[in-house]
Amino acid sequence: MDPLIETELRRFETGLRESWRGRVLAESKGPTQDVVLSIMAHNFAGAILTLCQVVWPGFVGLEAGFVSAGRIDKSGRVVADYGHRNGTITKDMVVYRSDVEYRDAMRRLADRLKLSDQDRLEFFTCVKRWLVADRRLDPTMDYRDPDARRIVH
Repeated sequence: MDPLIETELRRFETGLRESWRGRVLAESKGPTQDVVLSIMAHNFAGAILTLCQVVWPGFVGLEAGFVSAGRIDKSGRVVADYGHRNGTITKDMVVYRSDVEYRDAMRRLADRLKLSDQDRLEFFTCVKRWLVADRRLDPTMDYRDPDARRIVH
């Protein structure tokens, strides 16, 4: 390979690894890592494979993980569909007991990484986008109003 191209490629990989996306993915651990990977896949579908290969050299694919974006169920828990190694899918697996617990877990991760204000804004925009549905009932809904919605969001 041309040395100039190789140098530019290394510079690109280093920049991606040191970006908030790479740092968040690399530093998340345990169940949070599965959620962060799903957040990144949901927000950066075209670049997730490259991001994973840069963060984890030798990465070829996942054997298990979340296969859907997150949702808030009627009782307020954050749930998502989880794909297992044997090919089965657990529908609406509880990820966090509440949206507050989800937010706090992501906040602790951002705090641990000491993300800048701009990086934090971008990260939390992705965190919010991962929750695609809120199925809690709206307690303030007026059933007589024809424009009232049953769902909060």
